[in-house]
Amino acid sequence: MKKLLFCLAFFTTVSCGPAKLLDPISNNCENVTEDYLKAIEAWSTDIESKSKCEAVKKSLNNVLKSCSVYTAAQRKLYEDQLKEFTCDN
Repeated sequence: MKKLLFCLAFFTTVSCGPAKLLDPISNNCENVTEDYLKAIEAWSTDIESKSKCEAVKKSLNNVLKSCSVYTAAQRKLYEDQLKEFTCDN
């Protein structure tokens, strides 16, 4: 499941890049992506931390809701996968 989060991090970073071109009025996607990357970085220093894992999940959920480049089907798929991921060690 940790591979899933890292894969989602990659796709999130790549897909939110052009979001400014699609929606130049909103920088929200960029902001939540930065928060997500910070959460990933913090979690990578303490992979056993449940609170840091939960922060990653929360920030990734914010990315899914804020970045308009996802279709409804993509968003649903990612949200379902995120719900299945647990931070229990």
